[in-house]
Parts: sequence; C-alpha cells; structure tokens
Amino acid sequence: MTDSQGDAGATSAWIVDVVVARAVVLPTGETVDRDAFFGWLWDRHGDAGLLGVCEGALDASEAAGLGLAASPRVLDAAAAPADRDWVGSLADASVACWFAAEADARAAATALAPLRGCRVSGVRVAPASDDEADWKRGFGPIEVPGFGVVRPAWEEGTARVSDGTSTIFIDPGAGFGTGLHETTQLCLAAIAAGRAAGIGGDRVLDFGSGSGILGIAAAVLGATHVAAVEIDVRVHDAIRANAARNGVADLVHVAATIAEDDGPYGLVLANIVAGVLVAHADELVRRVRGPAGGRTGGRLVLSGLLAADVPAVVERFTALLGEPPSITPAGDWRCLEFTRRRQG
Repeated sequence: MTDSQGDAGATSAWIVDVVVARAVVLPTGETVDRDAFFGWLWDRHGDAGLLGVCEGALDASEAAGLGLAASPRVLDAAAAPADRDWVGSLADASVACWFAAEADARAAATALAPLRGCRVSGVRVAPASDDEADWKRGFGPIEVPGFGVVRPAWEEGTARVSDGTSTIFIDPGAGFGTGLHETTQLCLAAIAAGRAAGIGGDRVLDFGSGSGILGIAAAVLGATHVAAVEIDVRVHDAIRANAARNGVADLVHVAATIAEDDGPYGLVLANIVAGVLVAHADELVRRVRGPAGGRTGGRLVLSGLLAADVPAVVERFTALLGEPPSITPAGDWRCLEFTRRRQG
C-alpha cells in the first residue's frame, strides 16, 4: 500500500527506512495506531521535503504464509474486499519514507529515532535505475566501538577477526541492521566482549534477525551454529546472502519462528522493541543455556530499548533469571545483558 503526495520517483530522492509497529508513541506522549502515525508524519514533515510514504506490499502467498489470509490462492484479485489490507495487519511494517533532499531525510531520521514503536533502520539515497553506483556512494564503512567495522557488501575483502578487531560485510538494503544504529552497535560490542572473555558464543539465537547482522557477526567471531529467526519472510533470502558474503552460510540457519525443540544456546540476542521482548520473555529465557559442571550459564543480550523502556523489561527478565542485568548506554538507547547463573 502506498500513500503518496507528489511523485517520489520523478527526481533524485533520499529514503528513511523505518519499521513501524501497530502503535506508536508520539513526542506528546499520545499513543496512536499506524495510520494515525502516518497522518502525523505528513503533518510534521510534509512541508519539510517528504515526498511519499510506502508501506510495501504482500501478495496472497506471502499473506497466507504469515497467517493473514486463509489461502494463498486468490481467484479474482479485482473482486477482493476493498478493505483488505494485509500490510496493515502486520505487527511490524517496513516503511520507506521518501524525501527530496539528504538534509531533510536525516533530520526526519533524527526526529523519528526516539519514538517508541518506530525503529529507524537507516538513511539511503534512492537507487537511480540507470546508475546503481549513485546509490552505493551513499554508504561507506561504519566503525563500531568495541567490535570493529561493518562494510557494505559490495566492497572487496573477506570477513575476518584480526588483533581483536572484526570486519563484516552487510547489504544495507537487506533489512534492519546496517551497523549504523546505536542498538545494533551495542549488540555487536556485547558479542565481541563475550568472545574475548570466552563465554557463551558457540550456539547463538538471533531473535528478530533483520539483515542477519548480529548472528552473522557471532558466526564470524567463532559461533558454530546460529539460528537467525525473522518473522518477515521477505528478508530471509537477504539474510542468507549476507551470511554467504561473510563466508558463514553453512553456520547461519534462517527461520520465521523458533523451533520448539531448539536450544539451549550460549548466547541469545534480541534487538527489538520492548513490548515484543516482554511478550517473548519466557520463550527467550527458556533458550538460554543453564550452568553445568562449574561452567557459567549462557548470556541473554537485549536491546532496542530507550531509557524509559528499561524498568519494565528488567523487572520481567530478572523475575525469570533471578539476577539483574548489566546496562550499557549509547545516546538515548540501552542494552541489557543477563547471565544465567542458575537452572530452571
């Protein structure tokens, strides 16, 4: 479904990629649904270069796979109910906001980043149909403190770990997780710190995998098995392509849900919104390996959290794990790290 005011394709444009939940908390504190959020977006940025808002699309087969349609077969698409909106039914919609100029796009990204229920994936220049190089020039290496560097997938080189510094390659158009956002950087640093300490990095669960960046980084750093779980099946091929680009395709296993019999894991990663973390708390904690034979149990790293989100998430997970987490800040964002020290 596309909501467009102006012709976004008629001129060079910049895109802010965001993942929008069903409910978004506006700067005023008001909680609105996704459609109302788009209205607010136009009111806020319509006079500041916003050209269009594209929510993407789902065909009948994809909708059926996500449980949004009873069958993948549509006998007469033209006769389908006018109010059918599979994209609108998604818990999280991948949205592209088109802007006339880079400065407008980056200003909007800065304004949207703190909003609960709206996760900024990145800012990119719209690829010109006759010159892909123009799009690629909008991306460069991203230095990640405590981890190393994330390079665009098209750059030359191989993924590696050298002198405590890691290099990985990610396609910046392949889903949330380019290495730019603070929450991703916090998780990458936590993965690297765990490897340096020699704890919890053999079997890894990357829940809400997005581009696959966290699970792929863990594999490059030595994990022998990574479960990359991403509900958006449209990015599964991109995760696999990113894994192959980094030479870990045989270690990264992509799925839409966590298998019931899967686990335990030495490291569980989840970089998603607070509400999703709390809703899946039991499921995530159950997958964290317990201590055995004098060995410390696995680690649980949670991010995607603003400071205001932390108390509720800490309370929920501490009740399950028995101990509070360490908390690492980066700007307005927080990363929680739990270590499982008891069974059960």
